[in-house]
Amino acid sequence: MKKFVLLFVCMFAMASMFAQTNFQELTLEKALEKAKAEDKYVFVDCYTVWCGPCRMMSEKVLPLKEVGEYMNKKFVCIKVDMEKGEGLNMARKYQVSAYPTFLVLTADGSLLHRVVGASVTGEEFIKKIEAGFDENSASNLEKEYAAGNRDMNFLVRYIKALLVSCDWDKAKNVAQEVIASLSDEEKCMEPYWFIYENIDLSPIGSGNVNYLLKHIDQFRQKMGVEKVDRKLASLFEIQLEDILRGRNRKATLEDVEKIKQMLDSYQLVGQDYLYNYIELIKAVKTANTNQTLDLYKKIFPKLSDEKIAYLYFMPILDLKEKWNEVQKKELLVLTQQMEEQVEYSKLKASLRNFRTGMLERM
Repeated sequence: MKKFVLLFVCMFAMASMFAQTNFQELTLEKALEKAKAEDKYVFVDCYTVWCGPCRMMSEKVLPLKEVGEYMNKKFVCIKVDMEKGEGLNMARKYQVSAYPTFLVLTADGSLLHRVVGASVTGEEFIKKIEAGFDENSASNLEKEYAAGNRDMNFLVRYIKALLVSCDWDKAKNVAQEVIASLSDEEKCMEPYWFIYENIDLSPIGSGNVNYLLKHIDQFRQKMGVEKVDRKLASLFEIQLEDILRGRNRKATLEDVEKIKQMLDSYQLVGQDYLYNYIELIKAVKTANTNQTLDLYKKIFPKLSDEKIAYLYFMPILDLKEKWNEVQKKELLVLTQQMEEQVEYSKLKASLRNFRTGMLERM
């Protein structure tokens, strides 16, 4: 009986193991050979040892039963460290520069599909991988593009497919090709709005963004005020948050005032939080700790975990030598409140460590 139970446990353990994504210790060459023999594709998990999201995918998503069942039927799966061995050449060949990156290769080594970044769930990950096999995938549409298809509807589909496969450079180039061929009236129309809306296709300072800013009334008329104002707000948000989080140390009070004047000129609806950002930046730059503390109490309880993670700490540290004892106690209380409010465990730990390791010793 004991032997039977032990056998059952072992079988269950083996079944659980094989339900996971089966990563094999093969070189890329051997993986391609095996994929050809088994009529499969090669899946490459491109990682680095320092990449947190890579570890999360490896520990939380790729071992999931539903992911393993999907992957093992279709792929020969390998993991490759992009910073050593054959990973160095693969990173250059397949233009891997962000992590994690997941490559889907045909048996001859051609790139079929690319997924950049982590997924929260197994379902999300499978959906991203499966997109590479759609008739509208970038690899399928690339053949038509190379053959000279320049129909506008096709080009729009191609750009969107390139975005899905995270081939941003090519997507940006094709998008510029499209925009250059449009009349002023067409540029403001719905089929091409996604080009202006996407920060990778139209980064701040680009010709597309400058065109949008100069033709706001036309875009509002064609696309609707709410949609256009939401895009405008995101442009201001990026600039202001870069100042708050310390990514733009060169911005002066004069620069911030110019941003405010531009924001005033657009009269955006429902975007008052941007003015709160502006007031907070001014308070920090003038070392007005009373106003900074008041604005902290007003702003941060309303923010998402993501924004708290990269906006909360730097302004406090910038005024490290300026806080008085009463203000320090209020900051301790507020930080504990934020710690209790947020849901992300690592952010909770960061806030707790900041409170006990920094604020209590300031």
